[in-house]
Amino acid sequence: MLDKLTGMRAFVVVVQTGSFVAAADRLDMSPQMVARHIATLEKQLETRLLNRTTRRQSLTPAGSLYYRRCETILQAINSAEREASSSSAILAGTLRLNAPVTFGRYVLVDFLSIFLERYPQMRIELILSDDVINPASEDFDLVIRIGELDKKLRLAAKPLPAYRFIACAAPQYLAKYGHPEQPSDLKHHECLVFAPWSAGLSHYWPFSSSEGYAEVMVNSRLAINDWGAILEAALRGTGLLFGYEKGLERFIKMGKLVPVLEDFNIPPREMHLLYDPSRANENRYKVFIDELYEHLS
Repeated sequence: MLDKLTGMRAFVVVVQTGSFVAAADRLDMSPQMVARHIATLEKQLETRLLNRTTRRQSLTPAGSLYYRRCETILQAINSAEREASSSSAILAGTLRLNAPVTFGRYVLVDFLSIFLERYPQMRIELILSDDVINPASEDFDLVIRIGELDKKLRLAAKPLPAYRFIACAAPQYLAKYGHPEQPSDLKHHECLVFAPWSAGLSHYWPFSSSEGYAEVMVNSRLAINDWGAILEAALRGTGLLFGYEKGLERFIKMGKLVPVLEDFNIPPREMHLLYDPSRANENRYKVFIDELYEHLS
Protein backbone atom coordinates (compact mmCIF):
# COMPACT_ATOMS: atom_id res chain seq x y z
CA MET A 1 0.00 0.00 0.00
CA LEU A 2 1.33 3.41 -0.95
CA ASP A 3 2.18 5.86 1.83
CA LYS A 4 -0.55 8.51 2.23
CA LEU A 5 1.89 11.26 3.29
CA THR A 6 4.00 10.70 0.17
CA GLY A 7 0.78 10.77 -1.85
CA MET A 8 -0.17 14.12 -0.32
CA ARG A 9 3.28 15.50 -1.18
CA ALA A 10 2.96 14.22 -4.74
CA PHE A 11 -0.49 15.80 -5.08
CA VAL A 12 0.71 19.19 -3.80
CA VAL A 13 3.74 19.21 -6.11
CA VAL A 14 1.60 18.23 -9.12
CA VAL A 15 -0.65 21.22 -8.38
CA GLN A 16 2.35 23.54 -7.94
CA THR A 17 4.18 22.41 -11.08
CA GLY A 18 1.16 21.76 -13.28
CA SER A 19 2.19 18.33 -14.58
CA PHE A 20 3.11 14.81 -13.52
CA VAL A 21 6.45 15.02 -15.37
CA ALA A 22 7.55 18.23 -13.62
CA ALA A 23 6.39 16.85 -10.27
CA ALA A 24 8.33 13.64 -10.89
CA ASP A 25 11.53 15.63 -11.50
CA ARG A 26 11.14 17.49 -8.21
CA LEU A 27 10.17 14.39 -6.22
CA ASP A 28 12.83 12.16 -7.79
CA MET A 29 10.33 9.49 -8.87
CA SER A 30 8.83 8.40 -12.18
CA PRO A 31 5.74 10.13 -13.65
CA GLN A 32 3.99 6.77 -13.48
CA MET A 33 4.62 6.55 -9.73
CA VAL A 34 3.30 10.11 -9.27
CA ALA A 35 0.14 9.10 -11.16
CA ARG A 36 -0.23 6.01 -8.95
CA HIS A 37 -0.04 8.14 -5.80
CA ILE A 38 -2.75 10.49 -7.10
CA ALA A 39 -4.96 7.59 -8.18
CA THR A 40 -4.58 5.95 -4.76
CA LEU A 41 -5.57 9.17 -3.00
CA GLU A 42 -8.65 9.55 -5.21
CA LYS A 43 -9.63 5.95 -4.53
CA GLN A 44 -9.25 6.39 -0.77
CA LEU A 45 -11.20 9.67 -0.79
CA GLU A 46 -13.75 8.34 -3.27
CA THR A 47 -13.61 11.57 -5.29
CA ARG A 48 -11.70 13.04 -8.20
CA LEU A 49 -9.03 15.58 -7.21
CA LEU A 50 -7.69 16.55 -10.63
CA ASN A 51 -9.12 17.19 -14.06
CA ARG A 52 -6.61 15.59 -16.40
CA THR A 53 -5.84 16.96 -19.87
CA THR A 54 -3.02 16.19 -22.27
CA ARG A 55 -1.26 19.46 -21.40
CA ARG A 56 -1.99 20.37 -17.78
CA GLN A 57 -3.77 19.25 -14.64
CA SER A 58 -6.45 21.41 -13.00
CA LEU A 59 -8.13 21.09 -9.61
CA THR A 60 -11.69 19.92 -9.11
CA PRO A 61 -13.68 21.72 -6.34
CA ALA A 62 -12.91 18.82 -3.98
CA GLY A 63 -9.27 18.89 -5.09
CA SER A 64 -9.01 22.60 -4.30
CA LEU A 65 -10.22 22.04 -0.73
CA TYR A 66 -7.96 19.02 -0.26
CA TYR A 67 -4.94 20.92 -1.67
CA ARG A 68 -5.28 23.68 0.94
CA ARG A 69 -5.53 21.12 3.74
CA CYS A 70 -2.54 19.18 2.42
CA GLU A 71 -0.44 22.35 2.26
CA THR A 72 -1.25 23.14 5.89
CA ILE A 73 -0.43 19.60 7.03
CA LEU A 74 2.83 19.39 5.07
CA GLN A 75 3.97 22.81 6.28
CA ALA A 76 3.35 21.72 9.87
CA ILE A 77 5.34 18.52 9.31
CA ASN A 78 8.20 20.44 7.67
CA SER A 79 8.27 22.92 10.56
CA ALA A 80 8.39 20.08 13.09
CA GLU A 81 11.24 18.42 11.20
CA ARG A 82 13.17 21.69 10.98
CA GLU A 83 12.74 22.36 14.71
CA ALA A 84 13.87 18.85 15.58
CA SER A 85 16.87 19.18 13.26
CA SER A 86 17.78 22.59 14.70
CA SER A 87 17.76 21.28 18.26
CA SER A 88 20.06 18.42 17.35
CA ALA A 89 23.83 18.74 17.64
CA ILE A 90 24.13 16.75 14.42
CA LEU A 91 23.58 18.75 11.24
CA ALA A 92 21.06 16.86 9.09
CA GLY A 93 18.39 17.43 6.47
CA THR A 94 18.08 18.74 2.93
CA LEU A 95 18.78 22.20 1.51
CA ARG A 96 17.48 23.04 -1.96
CA LEU A 97 19.78 25.62 -3.51
CA ASN A 98 19.69 27.75 -6.66
CA ALA A 99 22.75 29.54 -8.05
CA PRO A 100 23.97 31.16 -11.31
CA VAL A 101 25.56 28.67 -13.69
CA THR A 102 29.14 29.99 -13.76
CA PHE A 103 29.34 30.60 -10.02
CA GLY A 104 27.82 27.21 -9.27
CA ARG A 105 30.00 25.25 -11.65
CA TYR A 106 33.38 26.82 -10.89
CA VAL A 107 33.13 27.85 -7.23
CA LEU A 108 30.08 26.52 -5.40
CA VAL A 109 30.57 22.83 -6.24
CA ASP A 110 34.00 22.92 -4.57
CA PHE A 111 32.43 24.31 -1.39
CA LEU A 112 29.58 21.79 -1.45
CA SER A 113 32.01 18.88 -1.70
CA ILE A 114 33.78 20.09 1.45
CA PHE A 115 30.50 20.83 3.23
CA LEU A 116 28.99 17.40 2.53
CA GLU A 117 32.16 15.62 3.62
CA ARG A 118 32.06 17.58 6.88
CA TYR A 119 28.35 16.92 7.45
CA PRO A 120 27.56 13.40 6.17
CA GLN A 121 23.87 13.58 7.16
CA MET A 122 23.22 16.68 5.06
CA ARG A 123 21.81 16.51 1.52
CA ILE A 124 22.04 19.31 -1.08
CA GLU A 125 19.91 19.74 -4.20
CA LEU A 126 21.69 22.28 -6.43
CA ILE A 127 19.84 23.77 -9.41
CA LEU A 128 21.98 25.96 -11.69
CA SER A 129 20.17 28.65 -13.67
CA ASP A 130 20.84 32.23 -14.76
CA ASP A 131 17.11 33.04 -14.54
CA VAL A 132 15.92 35.35 -11.75
CA ILE A 133 14.35 32.92 -9.30
CA ASN A 134 11.70 33.64 -6.66
CA PRO A 135 12.70 31.33 -3.78
CA ALA A 136 9.16 31.08 -2.41
CA SER A 137 7.38 30.20 -5.64
CA GLU A 138 10.14 27.86 -6.86
CA ASP A 139 10.42 26.02 -3.52
CA PHE A 140 14.11 26.82 -2.93
CA ASP A 141 15.59 27.10 0.56
CA LEU A 142 18.49 29.29 -0.54
CA VAL A 143 19.09 31.37 -3.66
CA ILE A 144 22.39 33.01 -4.60
CA ARG A 145 21.83 36.17 -6.61
CA ILE A 146 24.37 38.37 -8.36
CA GLY A 147 23.57 42.04 -8.93
CA GLU A 148 21.34 44.62 -7.32
CA LEU A 149 18.36 43.30 -5.37
CA ASP A 150 14.74 44.23 -5.80
CA LYS A 151 13.90 46.51 -2.87
CA LYS A 152 10.41 44.93 -2.65
CA LEU A 153 11.87 41.48 -2.00
CA ARG A 154 10.43 40.03 1.23
CA LEU A 155 13.36 37.78 2.01
CA ALA A 156 16.42 37.83 4.21
CA ALA A 157 19.46 38.79 2.14
CA LYS A 158 22.88 37.86 3.49
CA PRO A 159 25.60 39.88 1.69
CA LEU A 160 28.34 37.63 0.34
CA PRO A 161 31.81 38.79 -0.73
CA ALA A 162 31.49 40.85 -3.91
CA TYR A 163 31.55 39.13 -7.31
CA ARG A 164 34.92 40.46 -8.51
CA PHE A 165 36.17 40.29 -12.09
CA ILE A 166 39.61 39.92 -13.60
CA ALA A 167 41.07 39.90 -17.13
CA CYS A 168 43.36 36.98 -17.99
CA ALA A 169 45.04 35.21 -20.87
CA ALA A 170 47.02 32.02 -21.39
CA PRO A 171 50.84 32.30 -21.39
CA GLN A 172 51.00 31.15 -25.02
CA TYR A 173 48.62 33.90 -26.09
CA LEU A 174 50.65 36.59 -24.29
CA ALA A 175 53.90 35.23 -25.75
CA LYS A 176 52.43 35.66 -29.23
CA TYR A 177 50.51 38.94 -28.89
CA GLY A 178 52.08 40.64 -25.85
CA HIS A 179 50.54 42.11 -22.68
CA PRO A 180 48.01 44.93 -22.95
CA GLU A 181 49.30 47.90 -20.90
CA GLN A 182 46.12 50.01 -21.05
CA PRO A 183 42.46 49.04 -21.46
CA SER A 184 42.51 50.87 -24.80
CA ASP A 185 45.09 48.30 -26.02
CA LEU A 186 42.32 45.68 -26.05
CA LYS A 187 41.23 46.85 -29.50
CA HIS A 188 44.43 45.24 -30.79
CA HIS A 189 43.74 41.93 -29.04
CA GLU A 190 41.48 38.94 -29.48
CA CYS A 191 38.84 39.23 -26.74
CA LEU A 192 36.51 36.37 -25.88
CA VAL A 193 33.00 37.59 -25.07
CA PHE A 194 29.84 36.13 -23.60
CA ALA A 195 27.01 36.56 -26.09
CA PRO A 196 24.97 34.82 -28.78
CA TRP A 197 26.98 34.54 -31.96
CA SER A 198 26.58 37.19 -34.64
CA ALA A 199 29.04 38.73 -37.06
CA GLY A 200 30.89 41.90 -36.10
CA LEU A 201 29.87 41.93 -32.43
CA SER A 202 30.94 44.90 -30.34
CA HIS A 203 31.12 44.66 -26.56
CA TYR A 204 32.20 46.93 -23.74
CA TRP A 205 34.44 45.93 -20.85
CA PRO A 206 34.37 48.33 -17.86
CA PHE A 207 37.56 49.50 -16.12
CA SER A 208 38.32 52.08 -13.46
CA SER A 209 41.54 53.64 -12.21
CA SER A 210 42.74 56.79 -10.43
CA GLU A 211 41.95 58.62 -13.65
CA GLY A 212 38.28 57.56 -13.58
CA TYR A 213 35.88 55.05 -15.09
CA ALA A 214 35.75 53.98 -18.73
CA GLU A 215 33.98 51.34 -20.82
CA VAL A 216 36.32 50.02 -23.47
CA MET A 217 34.87 48.63 -26.66
CA VAL A 218 36.35 45.28 -27.67
CA ASN A 219 35.77 43.61 -31.00
CA SER A 220 35.53 39.87 -30.83
CA ARG A 221 35.72 37.23 -33.52
CA LEU A 222 34.52 34.60 -31.04
CA ALA A 223 31.40 35.06 -28.91
CA ILE A 224 30.02 32.12 -26.92
CA ASN A 225 26.90 31.81 -24.77
CA ASP A 226 28.59 29.49 -22.26
CA TRP A 227 31.29 30.77 -19.90
CA GLY A 228 32.84 27.30 -19.56
CA ALA A 229 33.46 27.21 -23.31
CA ILE A 230 34.94 30.72 -23.16
CA LEU A 231 37.30 29.54 -20.43
CA GLU A 232 38.32 26.53 -22.52
CA ALA A 233 39.06 28.82 -25.48
CA ALA A 234 41.17 31.09 -23.27
CA LEU A 235 43.14 28.13 -21.91
CA ARG A 236 43.89 27.12 -25.50
CA GLY A 237 45.37 30.58 -26.18
CA THR A 238 42.52 31.80 -28.38
CA GLY A 239 42.10 35.17 -26.65
CA LEU A 240 41.71 37.30 -23.53
CA LEU A 241 39.13 36.35 -20.93
CA PHE A 242 37.02 38.56 -18.64
CA GLY A 243 35.61 36.54 -15.73
CA TYR A 244 34.89 35.87 -12.06
CA GLU A 245 38.14 36.13 -10.09
CA LYS A 246 37.32 33.34 -7.62
CA GLY A 247 36.48 30.97 -10.46
CA LEU A 248 39.81 31.66 -12.18
CA GLU A 249 42.04 31.35 -9.11
CA ARG A 250 42.96 27.69 -9.63
CA PHE A 251 43.99 28.27 -13.27
CA ILE A 252 46.14 31.25 -12.27
CA LYS A 253 47.83 29.23 -9.50
CA MET A 254 48.57 26.41 -11.97
CA GLY A 255 50.10 28.92 -14.40
CA LYS A 256 47.50 28.18 -17.07
CA LEU A 257 46.23 31.78 -17.02
CA VAL A 258 48.02 35.07 -16.33
CA PRO A 259 46.23 38.22 -15.05
CA VAL A 260 46.52 41.31 -17.23
CA LEU A 261 45.74 45.01 -16.67
CA GLU A 262 46.20 44.53 -12.91
CA ASP A 263 46.62 48.29 -12.35
CA PHE A 264 43.02 48.78 -13.44
CA ASN A 265 39.95 47.75 -11.47
CA ILE A 266 36.91 46.07 -12.96
CA PRO A 267 33.83 47.18 -10.98
CA PRO A 268 32.53 44.25 -8.88
CA ARG A 269 28.88 43.26 -8.55
CA GLU A 270 26.90 42.66 -5.40
CA MET A 271 26.19 39.06 -4.40
CA HIS A 272 23.61 37.91 -1.83
CA LEU A 273 22.25 34.72 -0.37
CA LEU A 274 18.44 34.89 -0.15
CA TYR A 275 16.31 32.83 2.22
CA ASP A 276 13.10 32.85 4.24
CA PRO A 277 13.75 34.99 7.38
CA SER A 278 11.62 32.61 9.47
CA ARG A 279 14.35 29.99 9.02
CA ALA A 280 17.27 32.20 10.05
CA ASN A 281 17.68 30.43 13.40
CA GLU A 282 17.71 26.92 11.99
CA ASN A 283 21.07 25.34 12.63
CA ARG A 284 21.60 24.00 9.11
CA TYR A 285 20.91 27.43 7.61
CA LYS A 286 23.23 29.25 10.00
CA VAL A 287 26.08 26.77 9.51
CA PHE A 288 25.72 26.67 5.72
CA ILE A 289 25.58 30.47 5.37
CA ASP A 290 28.53 31.08 7.71
CA GLU A 291 30.73 28.45 6.08
CA LEU A 292 29.89 29.60 2.54
CA TYR A 293 30.80 33.18 3.48
CA GLU A 294 34.10 32.01 4.96
CA HIS A 295 34.85 29.92 1.87
CA LEU A 296 34.32 32.90 -0.43
CA SER A 297 36.29 35.37 1.70
